[in-house]
Amino acid sequence: MAGPYAFVFWNDDLDERIVSRQLRDLAAAGFRGVTLCARIGLSREVGYLTGEFLRLVRHAVEECARLGLRVVLYDEASYPSGSANGAVVARDPRFAARCLAPTGREVQGPSSQYWRPSLSRSLDDRLVAVVLCPEDDDGIAADRGRLLPVEDGGLVRIDVPAGRWRAVAVLDTLSGGTIRGAHEDQDDGSATAPAAADLLNPDAVQAFVETTHEKYAAVLGDHLGATVEAVFTDEPMLTGRNPRPGSVPWTPGFSHELAGVLGTAEEEVLRLLPTLWHGGGEFPEQYARALRSRVRRVYYGTLARWCADHGLALTGHPAEPDDLGTTRTFQWPGQDTVWRWVLPGDGTALTGPESTAPKVAASAAHVQGHDRSLAEVLGAYGWELTLEELKWLLDWYLSRGVTTLLLHAFFTSVRGGRAYESEPDLGEWNSLRTHVAELVRYVARTTGFCEGARNVAPVAVLSDTDRVGDGIGARLLQRQVDFFHVGPDDVRAAQARDGVLRIGDQAFRAVVIDVPGFDASGLLAGTGVPVLGADVEVDHLVELLVSGGVDLVRADPPVPDLRISRWERADGSAVLLCCNEGESDLRTRLVVGEVSTVACHDPLTGRTWGTAVAGGRLPLDLERRGSLVVELGGQAPDRRAPQVALGVQRNLTAWTGEFTDTLGGAGAGGEVPLGNWALDRPRTSGTVRYRCTVELPVGVVDAVLDLGVVGEAATVSCNGRRLGSRLWAPFRFEVPRELLRTGDNLLEVVVSNSPVNHYEGAGRVSGLVGPVVLSV
Repeated sequence: MAGPYAFVFWNDDLDERIVSRQLRDLAAAGFRGVTLCARIGLSREVGYLTGEFLRLVRHAVEECARLGLRVVLYDEASYPSGSANGAVVARDPRFAARCLAPTGREVQGPSSQYWRPSLSRSLDDRLVAVVLCPEDDDGIAADRGRLLPVEDGGLVRIDVPAGRWRAVAVLDTLSGGTIRGAHEDQDDGSATAPAAADLLNPDAVQAFVETTHEKYAAVLGDHLGATVEAVFTDEPMLTGRNPRPGSVPWTPGFSHELAGVLGTAEEEVLRLLPTLWHGGGEFPEQYARALRSRVRRVYYGTLARWCADHGLALTGHPAEPDDLGTTRTFQWPGQDTVWRWVLPGDGTALTGPESTAPKVAASAAHVQGHDRSLAEVLGAYGWELTLEELKWLLDWYLSRGVTTLLLHAFFTSVRGGRAYESEPDLGEWNSLRTHVAELVRYVARTTGFCEGARNVAPVAVLSDTDRVGDGIGARLLQRQVDFFHVGPDDVRAAQARDGVLRIGDQAFRAVVIDVPGFDASGLLAGTGVPVLGADVEVDHLVELLVSGGVDLVRADPPVPDLRISRWERADGSAVLLCCNEGESDLRTRLVVGEVSTVACHDPLTGRTWGTAVAGGRLPLDLERRGSLVVELGGQAPDRRAPQVALGVQRNLTAWTGEFTDTLGGAGAGGEVPLGNWALDRPRTSGTVRYRCTVELPVGVVDAVLDLGVVGEAATVSCNGRRLGSRLWAPFRFEVPRELLRTGDNLLEVVVSNSPVNHYEGAGRVSGLVGPVVLSV
């Protein structure tokens, strides 16, 4: 099921009452599912994976079944996944994450001496190799090193002629990495932070599965594959968090595996190990690729098989946003966007590794024919997160084909420091929670149109599956030419004829090569599929597609900030999701071919209207942060144009305001006048209801109410009838004539301000500031 899911933090003491209340609230807000996560602050009384914890999980799943919510199990206590809150290493200390670390000795030749390399007094250090490297003013020539024999006791004899040399010892040692655990004393930097497990070790991974997944299966067996639909694994890290400086992931026996991959002797692999720190040649990249291959097989592969055996999907996301190969190990490929790394208006939507995350997740799904991709969004965006940022980030993923959005996060508690652990809370501890719920319903409406449909793209971008690039993708998005990333092996194994390349559930009509140095000669020769370089002019690509008979929806004139994704249903009908990603209103026309009518849906308000299409051109007006779902060929009643005599304007100043809800900030409660009430109450966050009575003469038709400056969101009613909400400027509302009457009319404006004032004392503009103008 697509749609909004809630990332739920169990971060304090819990009981059945607390769990049930939170789930009921989430169901009422419009969520389709939840991910239950043991998080920093979970009480010791509940514990992690204890009998009480599992009893509460069972209770939560049963409550979700009753409420119609689906459940995605989270496989760790906080993150990164793979250690079971330290239980894997506690089970066997040999399962702790390991690494390679270098130590060195400068040698001035001629010299003959012994050396016993050591990193520390640790009994776990194992000497892997000692390599003697020449050194000059440009540094260490690590790729020209000579492997030295190691004698009993770890002694190495160094005999060198005249010159400068560096002996580099590479030791296999504990990484020292940890995870963020479930309890207050298990965070980064704590002596009791749980030890990270060796995710390259099949035995350690099996211990992880037995410790977590099998316990869930024993408690939830009858719900697996029904209410419980997936397991979420969260950015596994091979050395854990905060490992030994300079550490490189390692597991015993990896040098032998790497030698087989490279087709060389194991001694040659050992000789090249110093290049991991000092550079030289292709070995560091070969090592990194072999690591990725192993973790995909040993860790992700094991989890995927377990999930498949239990009727579940594996989902979550890898550590890197541009890692298409690892993302493809999931049945629901996923990515995340956190820490304000992507924001509107600063270019991050289109440039940098993070900008590739949505298309990586969607591509991983379609390349394999999966019907679902996922994104964890909003994590650690801070209490300063605005509603318009929230909407923009949701659209950033939706417009790129990801429709299962996991909103991070809904806290059980904000007691003590919990309010500042990957904030913000989007639920009961947020003064904007009712408006967050509006955006939840927005996602539900939007994805509802995509339910059962297939996101289609005409272009395959052949990419490095380890590091997807951002250049050609950004240019295609700015011209509304949709695409998915594929790998070289995908193209080689694909069916291609009559100008169509079939991969997964896609029928591509052109291929763009975005792998530097990739030999494209002969690729798809004779198939009729155009093969182009990453420097192709997008106008030329558009001409090729259109001349090849592709029903390409495009903007005329071009609008770089417009994003369009196309969804096709089994009955042949199509839906377009259109989003304005820019910072100003946009106006263009969509070239939609021979369609004569469309049905337009505003998923934010739920309004629907029909429009006739003249000459294959559909006028499209999208305000800043605007989005629209267009059903090609759909039918709906025409939208009534408002009739407003703008010659008469009234400046409304006689407002009274009163707090109806707050987060308990200093000075909360009492009457609030028109204006910025944060000037007097900089640490107060909550909701204020303003009322104003306005007298209207006979013959008034429609009206427009402009609230001016609002901090931060407003809901307006006229004579007891709700007009709607605005979550960002402009705060203008159409007031239809049927709600107005001759004489006194009561206007009510309910304003909620940002929680950042309460939690951080930001003093952000709050309340109904105005000027408030009614045009009739």
